[in-house]
Amino acid sequence: MKETNEISEKEISVMERYGLSFEALQDCSLLSYSFGENVISEGAANEKLLIVTDGRAKVGVIGPNGKNLVLCFYVSEGLLGEAELFSDMAVGSTSVTALENFCCIAIPIEGNREYLNGNLGFSRTAAAELAKKLLRSTQNIMESTLYSSEVRLCRYILAASEGGYFRDIMTDVAYSVGISYRHLYRTIGTLCKNGILKKTTSGYRICDPEELKKRSKQQ
Repeated sequence: MKETNEISEKEISVMERYGLSFEALQDCSLLSYSFGENVISEGAANEKLLIVTDGRAKVGVIGPNGKNLVLCFYVSEGLLGEAELFSDMAVGSTSVTALENFCCIAIPIEGNREYLNGNLGFSRTAAAELAKKLLRSTQNIMESTLYSSEVRLCRYILAASEGGYFRDIMTDVAYSVGISYRHLYRTIGTLCKNGILKKTTSGYRICDPEELKKRSKQQ
């Protein structure tokens, strides 16, 4: 993780879209993470509100068996840590892991809590973000109940892919899709055999994105 205190006009503009004034906030910084780095760890101290500016990270929770269940993906926008802010939680309720170069504005909660809690514009925007997350969670539950394992895997690959490639921690993928590790590799093997994916040193290259979308039931 890299941190800098140099806030540009671009970041100030992003903050304003969330109803936040850079001049009214204290000690803001920019954070950048590489693939696989933890942005937030479930159960660990979480003292910052984050505004995503670029990149993608997966958000998940740790099950009783120690495996990570992916809840959703963020693509270049959104808030992280707002649920903890409004519920006065001192630790992360989820785990957030970078899937690529991931950048965000970090706002320390202590020192800014009064301003954040008293800012009606920010509260409305954050509430809308939480509502979207709830709807997305409901959609994920429906998919895991009604869709076949191949459809769920294809949807996962489409959500997690970047630049025509898919790479992830396969144990997390299996747990999130709801299939065994062995069945996951059988299904990926079938997608490779059908020319949809191809294994490379950089992950799996998506050779036939249209067929992948078709199998995910996304038109």
